[in-house]
Amino acid sequence: MAVNTICLKTAEAWTKAWRGQDGTFDDHKDLKAFLIPLEDLQEVIKEPNVANVRAYIGVDTTDDNKPHLIIVGVNAAGEDIIYKAAKEGCDDSDGTVNTGLYDFSDPCPNTCDKTSPLYGPQ
Repeated sequence: MAVNTICLKTAEAWTKAWRGQDGTFDDHKDLKAFLIPLEDLQEVIKEPNVANVRAYIGVDTTDDNKPHLIIVGVNAAGEDIIYKAAKEGCDDSDGTVNTGLYDFSDPCPNTCDKTSPLYGPQ
């Protein structure tokens, strides 16, 4: 079973909302990073034909503009590996459908290492 997978329509809505921020980060000025649990990243890497991994940033406008990190496996040709199930109206709450799209949403500031030199004051 694929954990943390989401449907394509959800990923499209979130990434479109992020891109619609008019090129500014005003709504996300506190966003500094995402914590990615190792087991989640390993799940993506184990997918068939994964040569690389790509991360997209998204925003859930129905949840106070909560930022999301959407991870997808990438094949040797540089193409995102999105499974057919992602396009067939899957139910995000199900958790049993592997779409190839993973939502790793542990954004910093909630999961920050405030002692890191990368955290910084601004």
